[in-house]
Amino acid sequence: SIGAVMDDLLDPRDTPCSLCARFRRGVLYRLASGVGATKIALGHHSDDFIETILLNLFFAGSLKAMPARLVSDNGRHTVIRPLVLVSEDDARAYAREAGLPVVSCCCSACGDLGLQRQRVKRLIFDLEREHGGVKASMLRALSNVAPGHLLDTRLYPLAEHLGHASREPGVSPVELR
Repeated sequence: SIGAVMDDLLDPRDTPCSLCARFRRGVLYRLASGVGATKIALGHHSDDFIETILLNLFFAGSLKAMPARLVSDNGRHTVIRPLVLVSEDDARAYAREAGLPVVSCCCSACGDLGLQRQRVKRLIFDLEREHGGVKASMLRALSNVAPGHLLDTRLYPLAEHLGHASREPGVSPVELR
């Protein structure tokens, strides 16, 4: 029924992944409550974290990935992602060796190579092929943040002025210091 609801809510050009993930997490919260569980472990791996930060950077205008530990808004559930340091390739190899089933998403959009996530996945693949270690570097960057080097006005009040400078021709952010 998630698919039907999504069809009603989304514009045909929109990527359904983010909304679908929220709906699926809501279903998991409901199921967990039904069995008295407070922790929910998801199988997101390091590639998911790397792809998500780039998706947010490129298409949502935010610098964030997904948290390895997330407390639900109502505080009743904690979502953990214990595979944060495991690559997708390693997770697949382990599942194959252990004889575990790999359950793919049943969403028809997941295989769509035109989707933003698929494009980012290809970009990372190409970068890693050309410059081995790029994925490891991006994963390290997620735990090596320098907030003072970002333009978030909540962390760095001067950044507020940089937004105005970027719209004024001839004014460099360096001149504002």
